[in-house]
Amino acid sequence: MKNLIVITILFFAANLIAQEPEKDVKSADKKYGLYNLDTKGNAAKLWEAKTLIDEASKNPTVTEQYKTWITKGKIYNAIASTQNDSLVLAQTMGKSEAKLSFANSGVDAYNALNKAITLAVKSYEKKDALEALQETSQYLNNFGYYLYKKSDYQNAYLNFNTMVLTDKLLKGNNMKTIFSTENDYLNQLYITSLCAMNSKNIETVLPYLEELVSKNFNDENNSGASIYEGLYEYYQTKDEAKAENYLAEGRKKFPEVTSLLYQEINHFLKKGKLNELIDKLKFAMTKDKTNPSLYTTLGNVYDNLCQKEWESGNTAKGDEYYNESLKYYADALTYKPDDFTALYSLGACHYNKAALVSKELNKLSSDYSKEGTKKYDAKKAEMDSYFDKALPYFEKAELVDNKDKNTLIALKEIYAKKGNLQKASDYKAKLENLK
Repeated sequence: MKNLIVITILFFAANLIAQEPEKDVKSADKKYGLYNLDTKGNAAKLWEAKTLIDEASKNPTVTEQYKTWITKGKIYNAIASTQNDSLVLAQTMGKSEAKLSFANSGVDAYNALNKAITLAVKSYEKKDALEALQETSQYLNNFGYYLYKKSDYQNAYLNFNTMVLTDKLLKGNNMKTIFSTENDYLNQLYITSLCAMNSKNIETVLPYLEELVSKNFNDENNSGASIYEGLYEYYQTKDEAKAENYLAEGRKKFPEVTSLLYQEINHFLKKGKLNELIDKLKFAMTKDKTNPSLYTTLGNVYDNLCQKEWESGNTAKGDEYYNESLKYYADALTYKPDDFTALYSLGACHYNKAALVSKELNKLSSDYSKEGTKKYDAKKAEMDSYFDKALPYFEKAELVDNKDKNTLIALKEIYAKKGNLQKASDYKAKLENLK
């Protein structure tokens, strides 16, 4: 009989513990009600309610109860309201900064209310949660823009995306849409997608981007172009054909948008389509004339074409490309005199030309006749002249970046060929120090 009493007591104690989460939910709801009666005088009650509901909602005993989540949703709506008030107050007082301690409180409110809707049994319960969601939507947009301006794109995305989800949930339950017009809705999809792209989370908004494309979204700032940029960037490592289609479609719709043009240029560079690049780069220069990278890129295109022609034995055509590359590298220096790429590339062009001449020189080295010697000396002088042209550009490149290995190698080799062994030794030491 004694053992039976112990078992009964233990069972009663366990049952008592199981009931406490329900009491906490009721207590949280009561404190929330007191807060609403006097939001200033009872401000502490809201935070007490938050503590209670946060702990209670983790307990399996009440996680599948409607009351838990409608209470939590309303408490977090109240918290979001306090956060929103601080934003409005800061704007009213002309302050640029407003601190939000719970910038994702609207997201938390949505998650709780969405859970409540799934657990609602009676129609008025569902209606109560949906009406609370209409309040939530007011805060999500404000918090999203606040976070966006702070460059907190991940949390801005969470708020903006939750607003889209809230609208879908309301419409799916025959409630009034959040957005006044179709254009407002599309703008919301766009800003949500932009935040996702900026936070490297583009896969979460692919349906939004594709919907924007299907509806030909754009604005006065040609924002539609960034949609194609995002889709191209996402698909280029997953579906090359799809990526190219989006890039081509974007360039066709937005021919004046330079960011898309640069993407196309980079795409052609990766694919090695050098001839196609020339016109693209020259067109880009008409839009961005003082951008030195355009000139160095075009110089590099001609340089690569030059190397191909020289390797195939077509020296005349190679020289034509060689002169074009020199021209565009020099143009880059007019806009940025210390551009390392242009300085190094000019040196490399002349160095490579000298190397080409040295091959011809080697063919003459076995002819010891008077005429052969004369040709040899002339060819050697020609080779040396190209090394002399290359030298000052490599020296200037070293001043910009004295740790570039290729620059130091070139300088070591040129000084060795010129017979300046001390200089060659100095650059050899610099190379060894790099290691």
